[in-house]
Amino acid sequence: MKSIFAEARRFSRYGIVGLATNLSLYLVFLLLLRLGVSPVVSAGLCYALGVAMSYLLNRRWTFGSNDSHGRDLPKFLLAYGVGFVSTLVTISLLLFWLPAELAQILNIGITAVVIYTCLRLLRFGERKSGHAH
Repeated sequence: MKSIFAEARRFSRYGIVGLATNLSLYLVFLLLLRLGVSPVVSAGLCYALGVAMSYLLNRRWTFGSNDSHGRDLPKFLLAYGVGFVSTLVTISLLLFWLPAELAQILNIGITAVVIYTCLRLLRFGERKSGHAH
């Protein structure tokens, strides 16, 4: 039961960080569109900025990692690499049916689930058993 609560807490924190990060990045996305940048390029630029923000906010607060950046960063970048492919494919497909502004909102949600799943599968923020300090 404790692990269910721990996972719910972790996912809630991930959601809070994600909402704050993505709300600010969505405003940047809209600004880039108004400046004439294509939706796909705008999504890619926002994604790169979001990776840095997310790593800094999620590493300790969401996942409680005290591990080295050398162990955490590769896992994080792998998960976000998968998410990057997901975000570009997803927005490219959604643009067939939806305006860019709405497509990006759905894209954010889909990509967030993909990334969280990857982080958990990679055991991001967890030490290997027997890891000495």
